[in-house]
Amino acid sequence: MTTTDAVATWERLVRFHRLATRAMDDHLRGRFGYSLDEYDVLHQIGAHGEPIQMGLLAERLLVANSSCNRIVGRLVDAGLLRRLTAGDDRRRVLVELTPSGRRLRTRMAAVHTRDIERWVGEPLSREAIAGLDEALRRLAPEDPPATEWV
Repeated sequence: MTTTDAVATWERLVRFHRLATRAMDDHLRGRFGYSLDEYDVLHQIGAHGEPIQMGLLAERLLVANSSCNRIVGRLVDAGLLRRLTAGDDRRRVLVELTPSGRRLRTRMAAVHTRDIERWVGEPLSREAIAGLDEALRRLAPEDPPATEWV
C-alpha cells in the first residue's frame, strides 16, 4: 500500500465516523433528548459495574477531564448520575448511575445498538466485519504501546 492509499483510507474512515456518529447523535437526541456523548458516559459507567472515578471515566471516554466534568455535571443535574466521595478522601470523586440513569441507559442502548447494526451490520457481510475488526484491533489495541513521534 502506498502513502496515498493509506491517506485515502484514513479519509474514508474519518468521513464514515463523522457521518455515522452525527446520524446516531441526531437519532438519540431526537428520541431521548440526550446526545451520543451523554449516552457514552451512561454506558461507560454502567459497563464499569460500580461507581467509577472521574479520571478513569475520562480515560475510557477518550476525552479531557474538563469535558468529562461538563457532561457528568449535566447528567447529575438531570438526576441520571450521582456524585460520591471516596471514603475519607474528598478529592476523589466517583460517579454512579441513579435508577433513572440505569433505565435511560437501557433504553438508549437498544436504539444505539440498532443504529450500529444499520451503519455497520447491514452494509457489511460477516466476513467483512471480521476483517474490519481484525484491522481495527491492530490499529487500536486495548493497551496501546507508547508512541514516540519523531
